[in-house]
Amino acid sequence: MLSDQGLAWDREYGEIRAYTTSYRADIDRGVRFLLGYLAARGETIEGPIVDCGCGMGRNAIPLARSGHEVIGLEHSAVALGRLQESLGEETLAGTLTTQQHDLNEPLPIGDDFAAVVLDITAVDNLVDAELRRGYGREIGRILRPGGVAVVVTFARNDGYYGPWLKGSPWREQGVVEDPNTGIRNQLFTVAELDAVFVPPLVREVGSTLVFIDDAAGAAWTRRFLMHIYRG
Repeated sequence: MLSDQGLAWDREYGEIRAYTTSYRADIDRGVRFLLGYLAARGETIEGPIVDCGCGMGRNAIPLARSGHEVIGLEHSAVALGRLQESLGEETLAGTLTTQQHDLNEPLPIGDDFAAVVLDITAVDNLVDAELRRGYGREIGRILRPGGVAVVVTFARNDGYYGPWLKGSPWREQGVVEDPNTGIRNQLFTVAELDAVFVPPLVREVGSTLVFIDDAAGAAWTRRFLMHIYRG
């Protein structure tokens, strides 16, 4: 049975569509940065990519098209259905497999499996601190030695979510509930995000992305943390 969060995401993907990240098709800026970062270091992705919270496939599909083996994990059956609709009968240069999975649970991936893990606004859905830390350990478990994880998530002063912290019953924990969707999200400081993944991982890059984007029918100044961790 889906959690309340899972049901809320089904409604978002199927009906509400408040977040452009729910339905846009262009690859995420954090994934673009990671690919450029690796290329600048003379590194190539030699092995599977695990996309945690793959949604409708905005990152998984183009990466599979470019020849990579991608495993997408997503708790919303609606999102996975839309992903399959987007693919249709397309033959990919690489491979893409998906599995419905709640990231609060242990990852259905073997030890030392992934060359790359993508977490693009996925960890923020894990609003329980203990389960969130367990997720960070799971990312460390599935990453190969020397593998990388890119994490893009909401900063505490994000222009869309941040103002709701003031009236949130979970203000001290940095958790807000979006009144447009009923989805709860964790907002992070740099130290709080690192505490999820370090150890077992080591932060290699840390930055804040600031950009204008639409959400719930209006434009907002978004502030996301973008970290690259190494196994």
